[in-house]
Amino acid sequence: MTSSLRSEYREQTRRRLLDAVREVLEETDYAAATVDEIVRRAGASRATFYVHFRSKAEAAAALLDRVTPSDRGVYATLPKALGTRAGLRRWLEASLGWYEAHARLLAALNEAMAVEGTVARGRSAAVERLVEALPEYLERCGDPARARVRLQLLLRQFHQVAMDTVVQGAWQPDRDLLLDELAGAWWAVLGGVEPEAVSGN
Repeated sequence: MTSSLRSEYREQTRRRLLDAVREVLEETDYAAATVDEIVRRAGASRATFYVHFRSKAEAAAALLDRVTPSDRGVYATLPKALGTRAGLRRWLEASLGWYEAHARLLAALNEAMAVEGTVARGRSAAVERLVEALPEYLERCGDPARARVRLQLLLRQFHQVAMDTVVQGAWQPDRDLLLDELAGAWWAVLGGVEPEAVSGN
């Protein structure tokens, strides 16, 4: 087997394992997920799993990194959405929809972040990449370091709101009111200040 074929086979195996990790985490919580079940779903051995990942936590971190591009795809549209407060509100609504569509997986990964430093660090790296995806905002701010912290705060706060409302259902405010208030807070920081309220209609 040539070097390129070995590399391709290794990558295919890794993808198959990550597909199995995702499948398991979408069906159960992180604590209940086992390497044995992951390799059974992947049609692989434990030895093969540990060739690719040192632990279940490392596999979860790799999966988080893999799903982040979907998240980043949503955030790539943010600069254009900042043209108007209503556009920003629509963007926030779409972002909540992303969390809703990935609720089972995100609930398990959120649990993993709480107990596994590897996964938590992966999440922080993902947030930093999202900040880097907004160069226009960083460039027009007089204090880039402060702007980075500001963006980190918005993104982390939004993540928690999304987890509480659409993923875990622990908080169920009126969706239109929630989006109005989120849009107002984000617009004040990223876009400007408008005195009038934004209607969801």
